[in-house]
Order: sequence, then C-alpha cells, then structure tokens
Amino acid sequence: MKDKRIVQRPYGRRKNGGWIIQTESLLSALKEGDVAEFGTLRVGAKTLRELIRLITFPDYEVLVTTNGQLECSNMERRLKRQPNGLNRTEFRKPRRTHSFRVSDKAWLPEHPKTILVIKPKKYG
Repeated sequence: MKDKRIVQRPYGRRKNGGWIIQTESLLSALKEGDVAEFGTLRVGAKTLRELIRLITFPDYEVLVTTNGQLECSNMERRLKRQPNGLNRTEFRKPRRTHSFRVSDKAWLPEHPKTILVIKPKKYG
C-alpha cells in the first residue's frame, strides 16, 4: 500500500540557513496529515503542531531549520522605517526566545495515511 503524499506550500522567507514561515499557514498545513516531511526529515505532524502552537505569540513567526535535526524557534517580526519613509519588515531573535529540536522519525504513527511535504513558498 502506497502512502498518500500532499505538497503544502506555506509562505516563508529565507534566513540563517532556514525558513521563517508564517505561523498560521504552517499550522493549517500541518492539520491535514499524519507525518510532516521537511527535506529528508520526517516527524509526526500532530505533536509538531502542538509544540509550534506553544512557542508562538502575536507578531512572532517560526524559524525552521534542518541540519540532521528539525529545529524550530520563534522570531520577532518588526517594522523598520526606511530613510525614504517606507516601512519594511525585519525579523529579530526575541529577548526571550523559545526553541526545540527534534530528531528524525520522532513521533511517527505506526501506519501513516498521509505524508505532508512542506516546501515553503517565497514571499517578500
């Protein structure tokens, strides 16, 4: 029996070798499957969704990096005023940062039905 694979493309921005992904779109993407796949790493989507929900605050995004492990941390979204009067969004590491690391194949169900392939879509 072959697993069903769904490609989800939440909005994200590249930073520090990872992706800053909008929290709402990442959480809604993780709702639809049993296993989340970031590159070659696979983790259980339900527990990952609960942990991401715990580290999010208003005006915060999630930085997701993969280098042998899946690391999620929160980043603060700020508006920076340019000299020409325009506002730009920038991301900074908050004073009280929250993060967690997950090894490959953590929280996998015994018989996954749907695998979510998370490939962020570039914005900004």
